[in-house]
Amino acid sequence: MTSTSRRSVLRSSACAAGLALAGCLERVTDRSSDGDDEVPENAGEPGTPAERITVTASSEPYPEFDPQVVHVVVGGTVEWLVETGRHDITAYHEDGHEPHRSPNGVADWGSPRLTGVGSEYEKTFDQEGVYDYVDTQQVCTSHEVAGNIGRVVVGWPDPDDEPAMADPQPDMPSQAARAIEMFNEQTRPVLEAGSDS
Repeated sequence: MTSTSRRSVLRSSACAAGLALAGCLERVTDRSSDGDDEVPENAGEPGTPAERITVTASSEPYPEFDPQVVHVVVGGTVEWLVETGRHDITAYHEDGHEPHRSPNGVADWGSPRLTGVGSEYEKTFDQEGVYDYVDTQQVCTSHEVAGNIGRVVVGWPDPDDEPAMADPQPDMPSQAARAIEMFNEQTRPVLEAGSDS
């Protein structure tokens, strides 16, 4: 190999290594300076809307959704995943399972029966509002009577305009009514503070 060709090879190698390093640094810099790629640790909790969140449904030691209250952005998706037992996700809606505790103008929604570990249902919420739902399955006892209900907060609605933010209706099972009261105590201050808090 002549000295000219050796120099050419070394120069080409150095250029290639420099370009590769620059590309790596650019990608790292983009990721760290952008900040949008990092999901907050508490995403999905009231006050920190997530784009996507999973709620588990279990029956042991009692029927339960976890977490019971989630917060998503408009267009966000909630996935319900069965860990134990059989469950369903049924909107509290005037056209289905009453009482009406869904945003006005949205259609009734819900899952089929979810049986077996790993069964899942997901819904994308395109309209801002507060959506209460219930597990209507009945095994040893009604899951609704046991208080297995949940809430999805979508965006930053005015709590005074949301049917779900009203006091529990008198005909609701007592455990479900207590859960609604707890949801309201947790949700109202967050919505009143708004997205700037």
